[in-house]
Formats: sequence, structure tokens, C-alpha cells
Amino acid sequence: MASLVLDQYLRCPVCMDFFADPHRLPCSHCFCKRCLEGVRQHCLSFNCPECRQLVVLDYRGIDGLEKDRRLAAMVDEFAHQQQQSRVCKEHKRTVEGYCETCAVLMCGRCFFSDQHSGHTMGDVDVVAKKKRDEISSDLGFIKGKVDSILSDTDVTVQSQLCALQDQITTEFEQIRELLRHKEESLRQEAIKLAEKASHGHDKMAKAQELKMKINDLEESITADGVSFLQSIAELKERVRIEKKLVLSLDSDYSDTRNICLPNLKHGDTELFLMSFRLAPCGVSFHHLCLQPSVYLYPAASDPRLRIRKSSDGSEDLSYRLATQHVESNKHSAKLSFHTNLVLEKQMSPSPAVHAATFLSSGYLVLLDLNSTLLLFTENYTLLHELKLEDKAFDVTALSDHMLAVTIGAAKRVELIDVKDDTLQPNGKIELDTECFHVSCIDDKIVTGNGSLVSFFNVKGARLKTIIMSGMIQSLYISKSHRKMYLNIRSEYVLCADMRGNREYKYKHDDLQEIGGVTADNRSLAYACGSKSNNVHQVGPDGRLVRIILSKENGLTKPISVGFDSTCSKMFLIEKDDTLKEAVKVYSMNY
Repeated sequence: MASLVLDQYLRCPVCMDFFADPHRLPCSHCFCKRCLEGVRQHCLSFNCPECRQLVVLDYRGIDGLEKDRRLAAMVDEFAHQQQQSRVCKEHKRTVEGYCETCAVLMCGRCFFSDQHSGHTMGDVDVVAKKKRDEISSDLGFIKGKVDSILSDTDVTVQSQLCALQDQITTEFEQIRELLRHKEESLRQEAIKLAEKASHGHDKMAKAQELKMKINDLEESITADGVSFLQSIAELKERVRIEKKLVLSLDSDYSDTRNICLPNLKHGDTELFLMSFRLAPCGVSFHHLCLQPSVYLYPAASDPRLRIRKSSDGSEDLSYRLATQHVESNKHSAKLSFHTNLVLEKQMSPSPAVHAATFLSSGYLVLLDLNSTLLLFTENYTLLHELKLEDKAFDVTALSDHMLAVTIGAAKRVELIDVKDDTLQPNGKIELDTECFHVSCIDDKIVTGNGSLVSFFNVKGARLKTIIMSGMIQSLYISKSHRKMYLNIRSEYVLCADMRGNREYKYKHDDLQEIGGVTADNRSLAYACGSKSNNVHQVGPDGRLVRIILSKENGLTKPISVGFDSTCSKMFLIEKDDTLKEAVKVYSMNY
């Protein structure tokens, strides 16, 4: 197994053969001289086939590059060892056969020795083919079982997906039918009110005439007692007639009424309102509270439709009919997330801090410019300090008891144990590339270097590499909804899935020189602008939700942001004009 691994590293990435006259590029990658000649195609500049870094040659061409003599010596030694492995250890002769009884290779002399007398022996190629067939048969059986498991799982998932889609279609159609029915009913009511309004002038004239008659009656009751009593019967009759008339007019003007829709289930309203952005014709959304963290507001205010939540948790969806005409196509619902921030703690460690992370226990870990890790309790009491040997760049929490710290230029990640309220080194992971920005997911370490996002296991083996659209300034991997959030060239935030496929690109004129990026467990991203002095909250659709902090809140050049595991606390690292940095911790109330 060791020889197979060594064989992999002694082969040129271009021709996949053993290195022949290897030359080293400025980016430290090595290739055969003839392969480099083929890549550059008589040009004095080309891109490294491995990392795509630009290489500029002098007048000597490939001969001007450094020869990797140590690598060439390793290739020669490996080839020699491989040749020695095909020689019989006992007689120092070339291997010609194989003893199946002893499971050893044999030379011609071994065939006639007493040691292998009566054993089953055969030609190397024949025995090798037989053993390959046996292993291939076992592998075929295993592969068939795996395919069967995958097929059964896929069928189960597909059937569940189809059932869910049918359920959604049915429920949504019922909601649409309900709204269409109520829309038609309300339109009929509006038509009736319009007909009444067309007779308004006639009713106003009657009202004016009635007012004049009332004035005459008021004058009649001011007469002397004898005259008043003589005409009392006539006055009562006139008052009765006018009273009947005014009640009739008042009834005609009662043209505003409440009409209630039948109760809708909370889940139905949530699914419906979260799935459709445009309100149905004649219906607009004013203030819909679906759950503690989600609210719906209209693009233009319309107080007609509202959901009221009763003490038992049920919801009543009611619709108020207004006499004024409102164009329904001007109304649309949009998501808005409300978050209240309270400054809980402000610290100004010396020397300054440039990276931080929370542990799930609530402990806060800071990394200062002297490559010292500082461990604080959830009450921000300093517990322990650990000075690292080399220049550290970033830190992240692999678990509640393990930290990963990137040592960029040294091409390694150092593991730090958090044990008994102390920080203790727990080993180093050597990588095959420089690493600066770091995050993690599923026990995998994710690093950002240049435009590359690289995934490594805890032993340092590279699992995959994704090439992004620009230079990565910071990155964060969300474990809850499995998304990557990248700060590209400090110009925009890129949200992508774990394969690198772009979900959205967020760029805003009021977000300048982006520093850190992060996300909470509601799929909301947060980006801080060190030049614009603010923190933007970005929705799952890549649109600005709101600016949660700004210069008016005392913010000064924020360069990093992050959450604890429950997203109930958020830290910000700031840098003022004197390059003095401060750490602020906010409590989050949704």
C-alpha cells in the first residue's frame, strides 16, 4: 500500500508517467521537462497545469526553471526498489512463478527445492489472472448489493417525493379555489356599493331638504306655550315622518361591512404565502404573522387582509372591504425578518484580534495578531491562553472540544483540544497547499486560498477542490442548510451549494469593502462592510432584508462577523482609524 501511495506522488500530473528530468515551477508544482515544453508551446508564459498560476520564463525557457534533483533521485531509487522486488530474495534470481500453498513468488531454482515439494505452483501471469477473477467476483457481488440498496432507496425517495408533490398540489388548489370564491363574492359586494354611490346626488338633495324641515320644526317648538300646545299633534306627526325618512337615508349609506373568510389551517396559510409572491386579484396582504421569526408585509400598504392569532394558536383570516378602489396588481407580499440586537459585551484585547469563533458550549475563542488563542467563558472571563509557534491566520470550531487553526504559509492546520477549560495542542495536519481562511462541515476541513475552495479530511487528504469566480477573502460553511458563503474580492457575497453551483450573488452600493460573511440557521446571510460601516442581512433569495447595524449604532470598520451554534449570539470584530481592534458580542432576539 505504501508503494502504491509513493507511486502516485512520483508521477507527473500531465503525462501520468514517472517524472523524467523534473523541473519545479514558482508555485512549487513539478512536471517533466518534456511535458512543460509541450504546455508552453514555444511561449515564454503559460499557466501551471495544476493551480493555473501564471508562469513567466526568461530567455532560457524551461532550462531557466529550477531542476528538482531530489525528486529525480527519489524516482530513480523507487524504480530500483521496484526492480529489486521482482527478484527472489533467497536465490537473487528473476521471479518466474508463484507458490499458491506458501503464497510467495519463486524463481526457477525454487521450483526444484524441497521447501516447495508437493505444493501447488504456477506461472505468475496465470496465477495472477486466477486471483484477479476471484477478487473481481467478490467485488461484483458487493457492487450488485450496493446498486440494489441505492436503487431501493431511490425508489422510496421518489415515491415519497411524488406523494408530497400531489399533496401540495391538492392543498394549494383548495386554497386558490377558496380565494377565487371569496374574490367573486367581494366583487359582487363592490358592485352593489358602486350602484348605491351612483344615486348619491339624489340622496344628498333629500338630506338637504330634510335639514331645512328640521330647522322649521326647531322654530315651531320655540313658540309660546299656548301656540305650541295648540299645534302639538301636528308637530308630532311631522317629527314622526322626518324621523322615518332620516332612518331610511341612514340605512342606504351603511355601505361598509366586515366579511370573514372561513378559517384556514396555519400550515396551509404558511405554505401558500411562502410560495406565492403575487397576491390574487382583489386580495392584498398587510401583516401576516406566520411564526415567531417570519412576517409578511405588502409593497404598498393595504389594511384589508389580515391574520389574527388567538390565544389557543388558531388563526382567523379576515378581509375588510373598502369603498375606495385599489389596483390589485400593485400589491405583492415579500419576506421580512425581524431581529433585535442588544450589545452584550465589548472587549479590546491587546494585541488586536483578527479572528474568532464560538464553541457550542457558549465559550468564545479569539485569535490575536501574535498567534495567541484566548479562551473565554460564556460570561467573558478569560480562562486560558495558548501561544502558537508559527503565524496563524484563521480559526474555526470543528466540535465543542476541538479547534482548527490555519498556518497559511506553512501549509498546515493545527488541531487544538479544549479540555478542562484549557487549550492543548493535539496534532498537525499537513496539507498540499497553503491555507488561510477555514471553515468545516461533516468532519471535513474546508480552506480558502486564492480562488480555490479545498476540502480535506482530518488526515490531510484532499477530497475535492472547487474553483470559484474570484479571489476569496473570507468564507463560511453553513452546517444547517449546507451552503457556502464567500466574500469574493471584498466586492460581493457569493452563495453556492456544496458543489460550487451559484445560488445567488449579492452586491449592494451601500456595502463597501466586505469583510467577514456568515449565516444563521434561518438561511439568512450577514456581511459586514468595513468601508460602509454596516452589516447587511440578506434573505434566502439574495435580496437585502435590512441593515441591522450601521455607523449610527457605533459601528467602526467591521472586519469579521460570526454566530454561536444556536444563533443567539453574534460577534463582530472592528478596527478603528488607529488600527486598534475591538470585539463586540450581541445577543439576538428573533
